[in-house]
Amino acid sequence: MSRIGRIIYSIAILVFAWVASPQCSRADDWLPVPPEDLALKDNPKQPGADAMVLYREVNEDANTSAVNNYLRIKIFTQAGVKSQADIELPYNKAQESIQAVRGRTIRPDGSIVEFDGKTYDKEIVKGSGIKVLARTFTMPDVQPGSIIEYRYREQYDDKFYWTLGWTVQYDLYTRQALFSIKPSDSSYALPLFSRSYALPANLASVEKRSNLYTLQVHDLPGVEEEQLMPPVTALEARVEFYYRSQDEPSSETQDQYWKRIGKKWSADVDHFVDKKKELAAEVSQDVAASDSPEMKLQKLYARVLKIRNLDMEDEKTQKEAKHEEIKPNNNAEDVLKHGYGHGPDISFLMIGLARAAGFEAADVRVAPRTGIVFIPNRQASSDLSAELVWVRANSKEYYLDPAARYYPFGVIPWYEAAANGVRVSKDGSEMIMTTPLSTADATIVRHADITVGDDMEISGKITVDFTGQEGATRRLSNRDEDEAGRKKVLGDEIKGWLALDSAFEVTSLTNWDQTDAPLHVEGTVKVPSLASRTVQRMMLPLDLFQTTEVGYFQSQKRVNEVDFPYPYQKVDDLVIHCPLGYKAQAVPNPQKISPGPVSYEISAAPQPDGVEVKRQLTIDGIRYPKESYPALRSFFSMVKSNDSAQVMFQSR
Repeated sequence: MSRIGRIIYSIAILVFAWVASPQCSRADDWLPVPPEDLALKDNPKQPGADAMVLYREVNEDANTSAVNNYLRIKIFTQAGVKSQADIELPYNKAQESIQAVRGRTIRPDGSIVEFDGKTYDKEIVKGSGIKVLARTFTMPDVQPGSIIEYRYREQYDDKFYWTLGWTVQYDLYTRQALFSIKPSDSSYALPLFSRSYALPANLASVEKRSNLYTLQVHDLPGVEEEQLMPPVTALEARVEFYYRSQDEPSSETQDQYWKRIGKKWSADVDHFVDKKKELAAEVSQDVAASDSPEMKLQKLYARVLKIRNLDMEDEKTQKEAKHEEIKPNNNAEDVLKHGYGHGPDISFLMIGLARAAGFEAADVRVAPRTGIVFIPNRQASSDLSAELVWVRANSKEYYLDPAARYYPFGVIPWYEAAANGVRVSKDGSEMIMTTPLSTADATIVRHADITVGDDMEISGKITVDFTGQEGATRRLSNRDEDEAGRKKVLGDEIKGWLALDSAFEVTSLTNWDQTDAPLHVEGTVKVPSLASRTVQRMMLPLDLFQTTEVGYFQSQKRVNEVDFPYPYQKVDDLVIHCPLGYKAQAVPNPQKISPGPVSYEISAAPQPDGVEVKRQLTIDGIRYPKESYPALRSFFSMVKSNDSAQVMFQSR
């Protein structure tokens, strides 16, 4: 064993004994720093890294509802200083707090600078009734060659605490890590079980010693974040702990597990919609006997969209809920009577109405594509966190998510499309994949009518239609904004498509509440001179809008596969009026590039007083192996080049 290997092994033994001792929560205990670690100039197993984790420790105690964390990081480069010196610790303020934050920086010469203890809260996510904050702080005097280390405790409210498990993989290469969990000492505690996700086969399995579960990890590469990559949670190795009630089988095959879970979920739905008379009465009011099957479903879907989704509102205090008289829904009749409900209430109501109208309908649970990959043999029903409605009308199948509210009939949120999960029935569960989206389900259509002035400044009007996913995601993310706020958000987005220092002001925003119609934006635009002019000629690039996708493909290397959220299409129609006395003299040749599931075409046609440009960009697939990255990078480079091709205007 090498000298460094012996040091790592000794530290691991020391730490294991320390974790198992009652003093493991003492915040002032720092591990010794070997001189070899101070002298490290690079990660020998991942040369060229900006930083690496020398040691990491996560200790969870179910008795105190707390998780103690310790991290030691070696900084190699200035980029490592920039990425690691500012610390963000996300947490849910409604359920937990970050406590006992301590830290220090060890300079390359071994001298130590203590962290002053000043921390700040920064809001990083807000929506769906949950505010996710980050406790932030900055490590002192960090420089290449330094080691930083810090401790903190995640303290959970007992009402919200549940066993969390460990995210084993960090975003940096980890040389050594130790994880532990102490289950509840209560005599009423259920047996604790564990299951892994994406844990490399060469890592040791979880060990149980007395009333302590542990896992040691060494030489684990980090998850490198890139643009358009799969969600980090889908790639991270982790271990989850969970309790099983005493009436659950202690050992089941995959098929037995999902059959049992499917029957239970199906029974929950059947119980909730067991109001046949009331549901039939509602159906008779909403649809006509002469309606086609699809028209009936559309009308029932529209009816369910009127139900107020409590999950999309800020979390209410008990006092607020009592004042508003928010009552629980015990069945589908309650949802109709109250006019509100949580997501599952709304989905179950759709199932009940569809069945009352004579359709076959079932509950569907999928693993959303924003999270982990569904692996049936993990036997983890909690992985299927998204709930949908499946309906068969004649020979056609529909997937619907009325709880998502802002999506047109027949269009489900992108993260639920092409997603794996189960459809439940009285007989159990059937493994399914939801229908993939098409480019027609997500389009942005842009029209511009602009004029080049004598001073070469461009001004005019832009209209944009956001259809399907494009409209729904913007309605959803800005649902709490008033009209002025929505105009500002969309105006800023459209301005971002234009050249630097451009101005865009929204004059009209329509169809906000009409989810089956495109979200329509109109506004005025002013763009600094994009044209170059001599006495007799003027040159102007073809496209007004910037090719935003190019920014995703700047790097020459790629680690992860390329994942677009959904297939989409951008269609542009641009009319350019040239200054008085000029006419289009020469336009670039039409271009069409179709290397596979991506395509692009652009053409320009002279007009009496200018030119009309038509452009279409189509992304028809969502997952591309990393080997496709060079081709995608080349494709978008050609797109940018053709967008920048110039029209020549000649003075008359």
